[in-house]
Amino acid sequence: MSLSGRILDLIPSETIAAIATAPGPSGISVIRISGSKAISTADKIFAGKIKPSQASTQTVHYGKITDPTTKKIIDEVLLTVFLAPDSYTGENMVEISGHGGDFVASAILKLVIKLGVRYAEPGEFTKRRVLAGKMDITQAEAVLDLVQAKNELVYRSAIEQLQGRLSGHIQTLTADIKTILAQMENLLEFEEDQKQTEIEFKRLTNRLKKIRTNLEATVMKNEQLQFLRTGVYCVIIGRPNVGKSSLFNRLCETEKAIVTEIPGTTRDSLEQTIAINGMIFHLIDTAGMKTIIAPKGNKKIEALGIEKSKNWLEAADLVLAVYDNSSPVKKEDKLVYQVTSKKPHLSVLNKIDLQPHFNRRFLNNEKVYPVSAKFNQGINRLKIAMTKIYQKKLPTNNNYLYLNTRHVDTIKRVAGLLTQSEQEKYLDGSIINLRNGLDILATVTSPVTNEQILDTIFTQFCIGK
Repeated sequence: MSLSGRILDLIPSETIAAIATAPGPSGISVIRISGSKAISTADKIFAGKIKPSQASTQTVHYGKITDPTTKKIIDEVLLTVFLAPDSYTGENMVEISGHGGDFVASAILKLVIKLGVRYAEPGEFTKRRVLAGKMDITQAEAVLDLVQAKNELVYRSAIEQLQGRLSGHIQTLTADIKTILAQMENLLEFEEDQKQTEIEFKRLTNRLKKIRTNLEATVMKNEQLQFLRTGVYCVIIGRPNVGKSSLFNRLCETEKAIVTEIPGTTRDSLEQTIAINGMIFHLIDTAGMKTIIAPKGNKKIEALGIEKSKNWLEAADLVLAVYDNSSPVKKEDKLVYQVTSKKPHLSVLNKIDLQPHFNRRFLNNEKVYPVSAKFNQGINRLKIAMTKIYQKKLPTNNNYLYLNTRHVDTIKRVAGLLTQSEQEKYLDGSIINLRNGLDILATVTSPVTNEQILDTIFTQFCIGK
């Protein structure tokens, strides 16, 4: 079956509807309807100066939504008409802007569904836009990135991707590989001088190596900047009663953790997501660390019986190692220092409002961030230090190509096939690897032949988008 035929098979025939605005009180609520019956459905429930079926495309009309059975007025609204192909989905489409609030929006949506329209699935409006050829899949993914953007770099990258930057890059990359493939096929077809063929084959594999090296550099940079998409997992550790929970509360600017004078109050991990200077941190307040003597005499970490604390420490991107300024160094402090020494970390000296008894030389001249979580002293300086670690990793030019997880995985596979192609001793083997690489590369922008890929992408969207 041709690709165009496959696309037609994937386009649903039903008319769909969903609330496109977030739940909860708001200024307006928008109900979106798309499909062949969108206009006729609107005709049945909208009372205005003209019927939606008589309206021109991309026009807005004031009127009332009325239940055609009971004749009761549901809401006063503005109704926007979009006629195919000049709509978001490429189909006939109606958007009803009513008063904000879950009840009113749900009442209108239920009325639409009662007339034979079905509920839209997550991301189905954008999926139909892709299948209509109005954007490629990378641009659709950019819509998701735009909605979920947690900082300016992801936002700007999403805008560029929406404008087709990634698509253009993939097209250029595809063209470069196709050129090399054509030249290899030409060598194989018209091979005459074996020595000359070997020289030319070597030249082409060197060109492949350059392309592959650039791909690997792009993948590496994106993996280093994964925190932009997922946030930084920042774990607070220390022995019992050094003030971890108080520090957690100060960073969160809320009383999430229970704070008492009793050591070991926190017996499980507490989690909270915060933003500092546009950077997302997932803070984890762990149970206090202490050493115990195992049967064989070996020391190990015990988080008051909570294995989760150890797991968080292993997975942490950043560790805040907290020590008590008012107490001498204890054996548990040595354990904290030991387990954090090989992780990205900041040493935090809490309780600076009390008489100092902590020997800072124990930290081997590491930079220390003195704070008083109780009186909110030094907290802003600590926050700045947390963000600076990651701001240094940000790209300094506009040449950076931001990829999501699917793109990174695909580029890795392509790079692997290019490596195999470079290492082949024979032209036909190298050609096969390049063809396979091109097939995989095509799924970045056009995965329409793989319904599973489409479903995976669009189930991440919210309903109504």
